[in-house]
Amino acid sequence: MTAGGARVLHATGLRLAGHGVLITGPSGSGKSLLALDLLDQFSLRGQEALLVADDGVAIAVEADGLMMAAPKSIAGLIELRGRGIVPMAHADKARVDLVVDVVETLDRMPEEAEFATVLAGVAVARCPVPRRGETDPVHQRLLVLAALRALGWPG
Repeated sequence: MTAGGARVLHATGLRLAGHGVLITGPSGSGKSLLALDLLDQFSLRGQEALLVADDGVAIAVEADGLMMAAPKSIAGLIELRGRGIVPMAHADKARVDLVVDVVETLDRMPEEAEFATVLAGVAVARCPVPRRGETDPVHQRLLVLAALRALGWPG
């Protein structure tokens, strides 16, 4: 699927303390809930915490690298199951620095190759995170924070 030359992915995009985070995974795997948790935690730390898009993220390769943006119809909106669609502070676009991949199971000691992926022909850091139920929200958050620290976020 494309929008204005961009490819739209079933994903959630965030900008956290200047880092673009794209959360991918199957429908119902908890992408939006993980995103809301991360947004809340960064906000509590007094750091930038902005939604880029939920459920559909347009990605395109630009001069600055792989960029993500919200399709206009869903900009600033995220699903909170049990509440519905809620508005959030948002950024129009962000560079994709990290792909958080919600997966079914956790590898206790993943190989280094598991921490990288290629998206739209661009190499990007990857953080596999088990879905909720396989692990708890704190563990999910700690995995994402460790991946961001590996990218230079001082934490």
